[in-house]
Amino acid sequence: MFLTAAFALCVVINGALSRCASGLTEAGAPVKDVLGSMNGEPVVPRRANRIMIPVFSSGIEITSLRDRLTLRVRELIVQDGRLALARAGDEADLALEGNIMLYQVQPVQYNDLGVAVKKRIRMVASVRLLDIMRGKVIFSEAEIQAFEVFSDIIPPLLTEDSARERVIESLARRIALQTSSGWYTELMSPAEKGKKR
Repeated sequence: MFLTAAFALCVVINGALSRCASGLTEAGAPVKDVLGSMNGEPVVPRRANRIMIPVFSSGIEITSLRDRLTLRVRELIVQDGRLALARAGDEADLALEGNIMLYQVQPVQYNDLGVAVKKRIRMVASVRLLDIMRGKVIFSEAEIQAFEVFSDIIPPLLTEDSARERVIESLARRIALQTSSGWYTELMSPAEKGKKR
């Protein structure tokens, strides 16, 4: 029985090695293309030291959201310590561009009288990180979102202003982590992780 299992394992390994040797992966893509894209470089190139973060653009009318989010993203990236913030006129290695695409407040729970007792603030931004020296896009994330459910009627009480600040903080942390490491899944809620993307 042990020999049969060992033989089966050898066949599987040998088959995998022969596919690699033939130059094709499981999906049929050439191995050299897959391996060529894996250069061992982190999201932030090792040679990069300075990042420029212009004020995020916004399709919404609340300019304080745009300014507050941009400021907090800058603070978090500087706190990380990997990159210095490039000021106007300085030469930057990277540029982080952002756009606030959506800000909405929606009722999520009503009482017996039809009054909304819980609401949800949701904020969505798109960002892209540019390698200025090489003139290429390092990543482009079409939709990073953050949200907060709150109520100023039933406990635990939270005002809309306080909930908005939490959403800005959460979104800024996600953007900063996406910029420095390439993903922010550790900040996602269990409900978000269960979603198919």
